[in-house]
Amino acid sequence: MKKYFLLLITLACLNQIQAQKVYAWMDVGLKGGFGLTGMLNKNLFDDRDYEHHLTAGNTFGGKLGLFFGLFNGITLDAMYSSSNQKFDYLKLNKTYDHNINWKTIDLALLYRMQKDGVYVELGPQYSLIQKVTNSDPNDPNTTTTDFYEKNYLSGVFGVGGYLFNVETFTTMLGIRLGYGFGDMINAKGKAAHYPTPNIATYVDKPTNAAWVQLVLEANFALGYYGRTSCSKRATLFRF
Repeated sequence: MKKYFLLLITLACLNQIQAQKVYAWMDVGLKGGFGLTGMLNKNLFDDRDYEHHLTAGNTFGGKLGLFFGLFNGITLDAMYSSSNQKFDYLKLNKTYDHNINWKTIDLALLYRMQKDGVYVELGPQYSLIQKVTNSDPNDPNTTTTDFYEKNYLSGVFGVGGYLFNVETFTTMLGIRLGYGFGDMINAKGKAAHYPTPNIATYVDKPTNAAWVQLVLEANFALGYYGRTSCSKRATLFRF
């Protein structure tokens, strides 16, 4: 009889999630994004012969989250992204299209606070440039990776919220903004006047990546480290 009584007490403790003290918890997720991408360069904004077009890109990958307490934590994103920038420019009284695509592996380490169905995230992102292609009828170079840096650093800010959840599965939708602090063009590219070698007047100005994208997450909670109201010791629990 005593054994059954102790078992009932233990089960009651485990079921009272509100009475538990959660020290840390983890989740993993898949995510994808789509939205506006582009390059910012003062030479292009100052040149009246160049006109920017709104262009889109996409990203997909995974996330690992480690939270301390219920609401605050850090996330590590590993994403593969394809970004674009389109221009048209006037040369000898004729208009030409110029399209640039760059593919990157993006590693973001972000602080995240999520509470009451809403999350906010902020932190750095390190981008490794994999390939850059160039489509310009006045430039014979179609693969221009050699004119770009191998990596650059960006700042990321995002907000979003929950869509729905089923037990340990949760979906979230948010908007993420990013700006590259590092110049994308290397010394060889600057000597060739990239990213736009056909610009009429060239001054050495940095070229920075920028993007605004909708991001969809599908997250799976792994477990948490905490203590029930019936126990004095913290234990690793699975959801």
